[in-house]
Parts: sequence; structure tokens; C-alpha cells
Amino acid sequence: MVYLFDIKMAMLVFPIVALFMTFPILLWHYHRFGAISRWSILMLYSLVFYLICAYFLIILPLPSRAAVAKLTTPEMNLQPLMFVRQFLAYSPFQLTNPHTWLAALKAPTVIQPAFNVLLTVPFGFYLRTYFRRSWRFTLVAAFCLSLFFELTQLSGLYGIYPRPYRLFDVDDLLLNTTGGLLGFGLTRFVLPLLPSSDYLSKQLQVRAKQVSTFRHATAFVVDWLVFFLVSSLLMTIFHLHGNLWSGISTFVALGLVIVLPELRWQRTLGLKLVRLRIGTLRAESERPTAGQLMLRTGLGYSLIWIPAVSSIVISQVSKTGFAAGIVGIILVLTLGVIGLLLALDLLIDVFRPSHELLFEKLSRTVLRAE
Repeated sequence: MVYLFDIKMAMLVFPIVALFMTFPILLWHYHRFGAISRWSILMLYSLVFYLICAYFLIILPLPSRAAVAKLTTPEMNLQPLMFVRQFLAYSPFQLTNPHTWLAALKAPTVIQPAFNVLLTVPFGFYLRTYFRRSWRFTLVAAFCLSLFFELTQLSGLYGIYPRPYRLFDVDDLLLNTTGGLLGFGLTRFVLPLLPSSDYLSKQLQVRAKQVSTFRHATAFVVDWLVFFLVSSLLMTIFHLHGNLWSGISTFVALGLVIVLPELRWQRTLGLKLVRLRIGTLRAESERPTAGQLMLRTGLGYSLIWIPAVSSIVISQVSKTGFAAGIVGIILVLTLGVIGLLLALDLLIDVFRPSHELLFEKLSRTVLRAE
């Protein structure tokens, strides 16, 4: 039941960890291969889930600091093969009495060593199937993973507790390392059922030529993060405050991060990282004109500059007369409708990959894979 609780905790934490690891994985795959392998994503996410489960299994349940401070149990065992001596001394197992066999399997002298072996069996599987590592590498990696677990316990969860609340055991190092090698060896029976490297490479080559919605979105997220950083730096460095200066810094950052790179290299930093560039609808090698790029940027990033313009207009409305104020309000409402239409267009593209985005249609531009 304790193990089930640890796994449930891992299931609760995993979505949060997955959220933070999703974007770096997408970016790395697109930059290296120009596409994402579903098999790779499945393996990486399941590996992270396994490591979270394994980590929780060695630290949970967490006792109170007061209870740990009162412990007088040994902090470490440096005698190898102690689990063998404990089995011989305390196990009910008798070779000549079959009735003791089942009881011996349920005894802690068997369950604990078996758990430590099984804990790292999946680790050996991942190293051989996904990372294509040798048994020597698996031996060292499994030992290092086990050492990390044991040092976590020995440090009292990195100093949170006044002393270790679980035993640092040299036998665990031996058993965990054995489990990693066992997982590596057992994988040979599973390899024929898994997709080969050649098959995955061919799939990636096909997908690398496609400009998917998620590939486009990944580039946009990178550009948005850089834009936000530059805009914040401008506001901080020049001590700018208020809606007017906020809007101005937005346009300056948009020009530095998006407009200038597109005019010069036909791609922003985000597009470069996912191996895309801006081309025209007419010919693959044709370079879009400055007007086309400006129109594409103006419409494509309208959800960034429309709020900036609206902030500037609203900040000035109170300083103008009634007529100018009415014009300002109409302008803000008009920009809001335009932004809403473009947002709906982007939403449609998420569910219909074949959908031609409005800002690409009007600017006669398109993203092409490199």
C-alpha cells in the first residue's frame, strides 16, 4: 500500500513536471531533426514518469522533523551482502519444507532486496532501447542513479532533516546496479517488437518537410519569450512607467525581435531554432518583399501590438476633447474586433492543420522547412 501511495503522488506531480519539460523537448527535437517522433516523446515522458516514481519510492512517506530527531537507528550500512546474511538468519525458508517457501517470498528479507533490483530494471530498458547505450554505460549509469538515491537518503533529504531517516546501504548500490543490468539484458527480448532506428529516421525525414501547427507554435513561443524579455529590459533600463511608455517599448521590442530579423534573414530566432523560414506562395526559392513581411508581421503579431495601441489610446483619451475621445474608443473597439477575428483564425488552425491562416493568405507568404 505504501508503494501505491508513492506512485499516486508521482501521478499528481507528473503533469506539472511534464508541463515544464514539454517546450524544451519540442524545441530540441525541432532544432535537431526538424520534426517530432511520437515514439521519442512517448519514451521521454514515460522515462520522466518512471524517474519521478522511483524518486518518490525512496523518499516517501516523509516523517516529521521531530520524529527524525529522536531516531537512534544506524545511518548507514557499509558491509556488502548484508541482505544475504539477513536472509539466512531471519527468513523462514527451508529447502526441504515447501510450506515455508511462500512465507519466505513474503518476508522482508526477500521483498526488500527484490524491490531494489526491480527499481532500476526500467532504467536499463530505457538506456538500451531509446538511448542505445552499451552494457558498460548502463552499469555506470545505474550505479550513479543508485548513488544519487542513497546520498539523498544519507543527507536527510538534502539537509531538510537533522539526520537520515532511511538507511544508506551499500547493498542497495549493488542491487540497484544489478537491476539496471538486468533490465538491459531482458530488453533483448523486447527489441524485435519496437520500431527500428531506420524506420524512425525515415519517419522524421518525411515530417521534417512538413510545417505543422505545433512546429509553428513552438517558434512563436520562442519569439514571444524573447520579445517579452526585451520589452521588460527596455522598461527596466530606461525606468519607463505608464501605458504610453509600455506601448512604445512594445513596438520597439517587436521591431528588434521580429521585424528586423524577418527583413534581414527571413526568419526570427524562433523560426531559426525550429528550422523554418518565410517564403512566398508562388515559388519556394522566392524571397518575400519587405511589404509582404511587414503585412505578415503586422497581422500575425496583432495580438501583441493591438493591446499596446489600445493602451496608448486609452491613456490619451482622458487628455483630449469629447470628439477625439469618441474616435479613440471607436479605434480601440475596431482593433479589438480585428484581434478577435485573428485569434479565432488561429484557433481554427489548431483543429484544422490544412487551414490557411489569414495573415499568410493576405500577405501571400508561407513558412517553409529548411
